[in-house]
Amino acid sequence: MQPPNKNAKNFLHWLKITLFNQYIWLIFLPLFMVWMMLAERLEERTYQAMNTQLSSVKQIWGDNLAQPMPSIRYKRFGSDVSSLSRGEIQTSDLVVILKMDYRKKGLVYYTGYNADFVGKYTFHNPENEKIYLSFIFPYPTQPTRGMLQNVKLLVNGKEDLEDTEYQPNLALWTGLLESTATLEITVHYEGRGLDQFQYGFEPGRRINNFLMKVEVQGAKNLDYAEATMPPTEPPQETPTGKLLLWKLDRTLTQFNIGVILPDKLNIEKQLAVMTYRAPAFFLLFLVSLSAILLLAGYPLNFIPIAIISVTYFLFYPLFVYLLVYIEIGLALVISFTVIGLLIFNYVRMLYRTKIALAMAIAYTFYLGVTSIAALLPTYTGLILTIEGVVLMGIIMQILSRYKDLKFSELLGWSSAAQSNSRVANHLSLQPDNHNEIK
Repeated sequence: MQPPNKNAKNFLHWLKITLFNQYIWLIFLPLFMVWMMLAERLEERTYQAMNTQLSSVKQIWGDNLAQPMPSIRYKRFGSDVSSLSRGEIQTSDLVVILKMDYRKKGLVYYTGYNADFVGKYTFHNPENEKIYLSFIFPYPTQPTRGMLQNVKLLVNGKEDLEDTEYQPNLALWTGLLESTATLEITVHYEGRGLDQFQYGFEPGRRINNFLMKVEVQGAKNLDYAEATMPPTEPPQETPTGKLLLWKLDRTLTQFNIGVILPDKLNIEKQLAVMTYRAPAFFLLFLVSLSAILLLAGYPLNFIPIAIISVTYFLFYPLFVYLLVYIEIGLALVISFTVIGLLIFNYVRMLYRTKIALAMAIAYTFYLGVTSIAALLPTYTGLILTIEGVVLMGIIMQILSRYKDLKFSELLGWSSAAQSNSRVANHLSLQPDNHNEIK
């Protein structure tokens, strides 16, 4: 059994050979440049998909739905148009159902949804005589983008086709209302939108007895845009999503109501993130590979390490091109398995099965786990933190066997006598110079 100080010096020598080996950097730097080119290409393709394609997606599917608050204008019966007054809606009872329907174009998913809107509004005649009024309901879509279906405007529960106009950008009902009478108008439509849904209030108007329920089906991780009002009640979980509730009365506000729907995993964007992070994890894999060989008593030969490194890199283009034809999960499994088996079999033939298994663990740790982390952005921080904790546990376990190891020796700050003693000890332990770099 070797003395502890000799073990430490041997480990120190192996570590220096691993970290400061010229062949490691000769392999790493060219692959690093190729990685950056691949990442830049993926980012460019992602930007084009997310921005250039977005305009065409909006023309086909529709833009986000932004429903303005309806308005009422009235005049006393028999008076002229110049005496129009602005009416005040007494109650608003709205129910909106948003069903997620992600739209895919290329490898990019867009946050589409189907909306079902039902709004009930009541208006009380403030005059002591009958009035002539107009109820104006603007549509939530732009004329050139989007489509509404099953648009209906009901007056006191019935559709008044004679006095209702369905114009390109609004629905309009005009009619008479007896003194002190109450009018109930219900508007219903079905539409399609992207990203978010908003309901806007008329500036400077007081909001009375306002109730709005928004049920989101197919998503739970919701957000709210700037200058919009979050729900006034805590969101409620439903079997299919969330239920949002706004209750307002006698309220003056400049805020609108709105909800931002969550994005689906966009593989183009996550591929770019994965590729940008890849060099750092590959360097750790390369260091681990070299350390495994040195600690097992094998020399560091340039050609085997280069072949393993290039094979490791091929995972990324293989994964990218498989995504064009198959789903992300299957593409990841196939790419990871094929590349892993190539590396495992090559190392097994050159060295031993135990060495191949050790490298398979390092391959899984640095490529498999980090790839999954990149593809799960919600859990990326947690996965990488757990990986870091495990890695530190392994390092601590290894270094605990070398209590006398000093960092100054690793950096070459030790005295010449100590360095000569280290070399002598190493050579005495390795008379055949088995660990020299070839």
